[in-house]
Amino acid sequence: MYGYYHRLNGLTAMLFTDPLFLFYFLPLALFALRACYSSRRFTTAARVAIIVSTLVFYGYGNLLWPLLFICVIGGIYLFTLLILGAKKSAMRRMGVVGAVVYALVALALFKYLNWLVTLWPTLELLRTDLLPYFGELGNVLLPPGISFFVFEALSFAIDAYRGRIVRPIRLLNYVTFLAMFPRFIAGPIVRYNDMADQFDRWKGQKIGHGLSVFALGFAIKSLFADQFAVFVPYAFSVERPDLLQSWVGTIAYTFQLYFDFWAYSLMATGLGLCLGFAFPDNFRSPYRAVSFTQFWQRWHITLSQWLRDYLYISLGGNRCKPWRIYLNLFLTMLIGGLWHGASFTFMIWGAYHGLLLVIERLIGEERLRCIPMRARQALTFLLVMVGWVFFRSGSFAQAGKVLSGMMGLNGLTMQFNPMLAEKHLPSVLLIMVAFYFWVRIEPRVVGNMPMSSRVFSRRSHWILFAGFLVALVFSVSGREIPFLYFQF
Repeated sequence: MYGYYHRLNGLTAMLFTDPLFLFYFLPLALFALRACYSSRRFTTAARVAIIVSTLVFYGYGNLLWPLLFICVIGGIYLFTLLILGAKKSAMRRMGVVGAVVYALVALALFKYLNWLVTLWPTLELLRTDLLPYFGELGNVLLPPGISFFVFEALSFAIDAYRGRIVRPIRLLNYVTFLAMFPRFIAGPIVRYNDMADQFDRWKGQKIGHGLSVFALGFAIKSLFADQFAVFVPYAFSVERPDLLQSWVGTIAYTFQLYFDFWAYSLMATGLGLCLGFAFPDNFRSPYRAVSFTQFWQRWHITLSQWLRDYLYISLGGNRCKPWRIYLNLFLTMLIGGLWHGASFTFMIWGAYHGLLLVIERLIGEERLRCIPMRARQALTFLLVMVGWVFFRSGSFAQAGKVLSGMMGLNGLTMQFNPMLAEKHLPSVLLIMVAFYFWVRIEPRVVGNMPMSSRVFSRRSHWILFAGFLVALVFSVSGREIPFLYFQF
């Protein structure tokens, strides 16, 4: 599963760390936008420039992916027009149900079909029948970013049904809202009203500030996240990992995912500023959380908010009997796990988090406060790390072996290899710097990302530019490790 990331059947989606993106696509896209706006107004030409840039960015991997994107968002847009134009509530309900079903069918066909075939072999006939009509359908399955733009388009339709979108909707605004390459592949998940307000108040690009934030994310990705990746195979690519291997690999993956997702969030935020837009926070020191509720208020924030507003509340939210509230919470997290990927291990990961959130509610906030804060923080971190074993594993069997190793059931020692230690010495040194960065510097950076922040002063532009160059050396000369969330 994790061998694919951004490579799907030999096809490659463009990465923010690719030289092609850095030195060709991004300068051309920013120049095109700069040439299209006038008097700090977000003109029609500027909207078209962003849409075309995004379609080129997405179509780099497969020319059919932009076509799929247009078909998916186009269908949901038509259902939304039905909702906005209907005078009877029955027609409005029909429109929102149609949008939800259309979105679910798109996800089932292009993201979950291969997995569903393993559950119901009769679906293999459907896949076989579709091949003559879609040609290379296998190359279209699992297009990058489909989970993100489907959720964004679906929120547009549901908001229209709930009366939150009432003004006439320009098709160009709708497509621009969805087709923004900085957040197209891996979020953050935004709402139409948030972006429409920025369209109306657009004040131009903030390239200097944006590139500084982007450079910081690039450095964190190359210098920190990718170094932890070196040690992940100790647990997840070994037939029977022992105690040390299991803990080393699991801790490495825990921090690889942390720095990787934080780096992507920074880079997406920076690119958004380069286009003149402020994206919502998506990451806020999640490993410092003192509870699972707080963890999900800090990790993938826009996904958590989407699941709360459009799934949990739709199931009844907190307006039900206690047992139903717990069931709603559990189902929301179960579906959130399945959103990440077509695998039982993702479902178990979601169910695991749902169960812990239910237990947390049963205990009650007042009782939890009796436990020292540091102890709650350490326990939350440990339980989150155990959950990542399911998130990373490709099967139950692999997850079971890693968890058995963490409990010492596969042996207690690992043979020391001096040659291996020497080979990984640079990564070890950078990991030590990463831990210092996490403990001492990260709290000052996270939460200081608004455009008015003093963190990114003019002087810091040059410091971050130097860090960008160092990271670039590592990126170009070393192995290419895609962002982990690009697979979703």
